[in-house]
Formats: sequence, structure tokens, C-alpha cells
Amino acid sequence: MSLFGIAWRNIRQRLLTSCLTALALALGVALVVSTLVIGDIVKQAFNSGSGLGYNMIVGAKGSPLQLVLNSVYLISKPIENISWDFYEEFLPATARADGAAGRYAGSVQTAVPICMGDYFQGFRVVGTNAAYFGKLTWGGGGTPAGVGRWLRRAVGLADARSEPRSFAFASGRNFRDDEFFGGVLGYDVAAKLGLEAGDPFAPTHGADDGLVHDPFTVTGILARTDTPVDRGVYVNMEGFYLQEGHAKPVEGETAASSPSLSDTAPSTNPAPLPDSQREVTAILVETAALPGLPAELTAMGLRTAINEGRDGQAAEPIREISMLLGLFVRPLELLLLLVTTLVVIVSAIGILVSMVGSSLERSRDVAVMRALGARRSHVLATVLIEAVLLAVGGGLVGWALGHVLVAAIGPLITTNAGVSASLLSSAPAAEMLLVPFLIGLAILAALLPALAAYRTDVAKWLG
Repeated sequence: MSLFGIAWRNIRQRLLTSCLTALALALGVALVVSTLVIGDIVKQAFNSGSGLGYNMIVGAKGSPLQLVLNSVYLISKPIENISWDFYEEFLPATARADGAAGRYAGSVQTAVPICMGDYFQGFRVVGTNAAYFGKLTWGGGGTPAGVGRWLRRAVGLADARSEPRSFAFASGRNFRDDEFFGGVLGYDVAAKLGLEAGDPFAPTHGADDGLVHDPFTVTGILARTDTPVDRGVYVNMEGFYLQEGHAKPVEGETAASSPSLSDTAPSTNPAPLPDSQREVTAILVETAALPGLPAELTAMGLRTAINEGRDGQAAEPIREISMLLGLFVRPLELLLLLVTTLVVIVSAIGILVSMVGSSLERSRDVAVMRALGARRSHVLATVLIEAVLLAVGGGLVGWALGHVLVAAIGPLITTNAGVSASLLSSAPAAEMLLVPFLIGLAILAALLPALAAYRTDVAKWLG
């Protein structure tokens, strides 16, 4: 019989003890795997925002991180609104009524306004214009952690994040600026709510149980991007402004009344809200590359100029998210990984205890093997192989359990982080290190009982 066969027979003879030992290790490995995968998903959720087609967000004075979380990731609450006049400072002469370029227009390639404050069945509603999907791009930033990105790399394809791409529509199209009550749904919104192009939907003011606004019509559904954009409901800001409670009160002027589509001919729009009653929550800015200068330098100068003023602040999403990851996410991930690693080590100690007990029970069997001609090295190898089999078996079961755990909480991760998490989600580089780690740990745990078996006194047990 081969050494492998002998080791397998020893495991079968102590089946209950062996299974409990492997199960303890499997639970530890499951915790490690789930921690690694979820940690990778969390980092990816934040990194997905860096692939969007703007490098600066302008909003009201306050926390730059809150501005980024609200504008990019559609979480947290808006700080305050900024004036329409300040937004126009980023527009070229052709986009302004007075025909004069804005103060910051020379440093801006694209400036897209967003207005927030409404919800639709748990999803954030973003008022904007057609330029959001017509001029901005996305970089494929949020591919589900694991298999998609892994397979692309395995077959030699570049990561989709490396090349900006225009927004595509799974069905329908982008709304036009003259379609006051047109809207676009993110992929996750349409998938969860079952809406299609042409369906009406009515946002609510301030919260899901707030005032129900006039309905918009879905003009298109975005193709999946695996970025926070998938979780948004995007409506024409002209229709957004005309909803009750959205007009800025101006002293001496009559506030715009809530429009009613029933009072408007199907082919016409209500009168747009006057500029004096408009505000925006934030401006998504793609800076221009000035002649002979990189866009990054332009962004630096623009950010300084805005932040030194009193009208608003400029935040760079990548900078803010990098700080968040460095200060909170990575330390927490390391702490969780340390705890789960300690669990695995405790499980390895269980292997040690099990193997020591096994060696004491099989001292006579070892002596018989030696008497029949087995070398000391064969005895040593048999014990080590048995430990490796337990480690690999427990490790594989734990790896599978870890992925099942991630799949079980996948819907929760998708809802709160906007990144898909499934049975195939993985952290390939870190998970690949688990195999040699487990084998090494098993060998260390079995070394003491293996040496005890190696030094078994044949005369004592057969005398």
C-alpha cells in the first residue's frame, strides 16, 4: 500500500475526529475567504467611482467627502445647494444667455449640473440634463470583484477601466433636454423594479413616503456599468425644477406652482422655472487640458481658485476616496483579516491535538510497520500526508463555504454598495495564497506528532 493510501486509511479509521478537525479548519478558512472577498468588494465599490468621466465635483462649502459620497455614490445627504449663477460661471459663452463666458469656463471641458432630494422606491433621483449621458463617460470601474476581471486578465484582455467609454442603453435612449418629463433608469433600478422604456414613474419628495410628484416617463434604461450610476434614477432637471417644493423662494416673485401634466398638452412643456428660482446640488466637472499643460494641473489650479472663493468648494473624488480607504477601510480590513487568521491558527492547533492523539493511539501500528521494513522516513511522511489531507480537505470545504456566505449576503452588498456580489466573486491573488499557507500550517502542526512517530521504539511496543 502506498503512503497516501496508508494516510487515507488512518483518516477513515478515526473518521469522526478527522471530520471535526477538518470542519474546524473549514470554518476558519470560510471566515478568511469571506473577509478577503468582501474587503475586495468594498474597495471596488469605492474605486468604481474613479472611472466616471469627471475629475472634480463642485458643491456648497462643507465636507468634501460628504460631497463626493452624495454626488458620486448616491449615499449620504447633500450639504446645501449652490446658486444657478455660480453654476453658470463654468459654462462657455454659447451656453449662457448673456453670451459671455463664465469665470471658470476656460478651465472646464464639461460641466454637468445635478439636483438631488427626491427618491423613487428607495433609489435616489438625480435631476440633470442630457449631457450627463451624452458627454460624460465611464471607465468600467466596478466590474464584480473576481471572476469577470480575473477571466479578462487570464485571456490577456485589458481591464475595462483602462479605457473611457460612452454610456450605452440596454433599451430606449437618453432623454432630450426638451423632454421635460423624460427620465433614464440605472440598470439595477430597472432590474429590481421591473420597469421598461415607456413606463411612467412618480418620484417622491425628500423620502419614499414624501409628497408624490408628477410622473416622468422612462425614455431609456442604461446598460450595466457596475458603477454607482446603476443605482440612480435620472430625470430631466427642467421637469425636476417644476415639481412642488423644488423652486427656490425669491423675495418679490411668485414661486412657481406645481405643474400638472393633465393641464398641459401632450406635445408641449410647461414654462420652465426662472433662473432666479433655480439651484443645483453639485456640478460634475471634467477639466480641460490647456495648451502645453496636463489636465491634472488645470484641475489643481481650478480647485484652488474655487476653494479660495466664498461661493462653493471643489473636491476631487479620487483624492477623497483614497483618504477614506487609507484611514478607515484598509485598517478595518487588516483587523478583520488578523482575527480570521487567528481563527485558522486555532484550527491548526486542533490538527496538532488530533494528530498527537492519533500518534499515541497508533504507536503499536507504527512499530509493526517498522518491523515489516518501513523506514523512519516513511512513517514521518505518512503522518505529514495525513495532516496535509485534512488541511486541504478542510480548506476546500471552507473555501466553498466562504463563497456561499458571500453569495448569501450578496443582495445586501449590492443594495448598499452598488457592486454585484455572487458565488463567483473572488479575490484571486489573496485566495491563491491560502493553499500554500494551509499546507505549510498543516505541516507545522503535524511536525511534532510526526517526529514522535519517527522516534517510535519498536522494541518497546513489540516486546
